[in-house]
Amino acid sequence: MRKFLKEKTAEQAIQTREQYNLQMHTLGRVFTWLAVGLILLVPIFYCISAKTLPSGMAIVKSLPFLLGYVAIGLIEAFSYAPLLGTSGQYMSFITGNISNLKLPCAINSQNIAKVEKGSEEQEIVTTISIAVSTIVTTVIILIGLIPLIIFQQQIVDLLNPISPYVIPAIFGGLTIVLIAQYYKIAAIPFIACIAICAIGNAIGFGSTLNQSTMVIVGMVISGISTTILYKKNKI
Repeated sequence: MRKFLKEKTAEQAIQTREQYNLQMHTLGRVFTWLAVGLILLVPIFYCISAKTLPSGMAIVKSLPFLLGYVAIGLIEAFSYAPLLGTSGQYMSFITGNISNLKLPCAINSQNIAKVEKGSEEQEIVTTISIAVSTIVTTVIILIGLIPLIIFQQQIVDLLNPISPYVIPAIFGGLTIVLIAQYYKIAAIPFIACIAICAIGNAIGFGSTLNQSTMVIVGMVISGISTTILYKKNKI
């Protein structure tokens, strides 16, 4: 009887989780398409108000840039999924700032709660942390817009000298934290990407090794090196 009840409870838990995932995928797709539609309305309304359209040549020239972002988006979707969970991934990709806000918040909350990877607890903790991060970020942005509207030019002049260092400071700090935490996995792709950039600059191909290119290269190297380390029981 006890065995039957345990099996019944486990079956109900599986069904409940499948229903939850199905509901999250449905809502996630709806809100993702709504977000995409709102984003596309910006250039559309701009073209209508300015009574102009981009030239065909300009669109053709932008295609490699757009394809690079599509590649990054696909790679991020696959690589972030285990860490962000079902609902957390949809929220993160809709609201943005994944690598510098949502992902560190999710990883930190998982470490604090000490949840098991792939468990329901991880899904719940990650979803809550990403939701709170999104709300806090939105509130801070709204508060920051008030002085920016009033003192726009003064603030721009004040922050202009330090603006080139903001992005390197953010991603540099995040990189060090992640490498220190997952050094066995991160060391090989990190060193390999540095070596590729150094060699590329030395032989005159530095301009082609931009962020989009190196993200793809780093993901490929990371996937290969991690698979090899896993098969050799090194991680």
